[in-house]
Amino acid sequence: MNIRKIQAFETLPLRKDLLRPHLTPEQCIYPGDDDSTTCHLGGFIDDSLISIVSIYQRDLPGEENKRGYQFRALAIVEAFRSQGYGLALLHAVEKYARGNAADYLWANARMTAVEFYRKAGYTIDDKEFIVEGVGPHVIVSRTFY
Repeated sequence: MNIRKIQAFETLPLRKDLLRPHLTPEQCIYPGDDDSTTCHLGGFIDDSLISIVSIYQRDLPGEENKRGYQFRALAIVEAFRSQGYGLALLHAVEKYARGNAADYLWANARMTAVEFYRKAGYTIDDKEFIVEGVGPHVIVSRTFY
């Protein structure tokens, strides 16, 4: 898989199809998508976009004294899951955050993805919450030293 920067609009079809099928592509635009500090990455096999993730310079509430980056919408086309592509994309997010002087990285993770993040070395918060229209989530994070 070749990982490279893409434009925000390029993430919308996969965001809709894989993460928010009940929404229109336009409703899958997130606050901050076009900020100068935001980065969108796409994973390609040949010329086909098979995975996406978006990274925002955004502090975790309560951690404003450190520099945080949030990643959202990490998604892989189903036929390519469980082949290491998700971990490769997560490592690209970590590299981007570290390269931008992040103290930590965090995300709101679906409960179905918690084991993936645990295996990748992330801290899993024990407070579950509901994202309307999507379901139960927890915060996952990784601190850089």
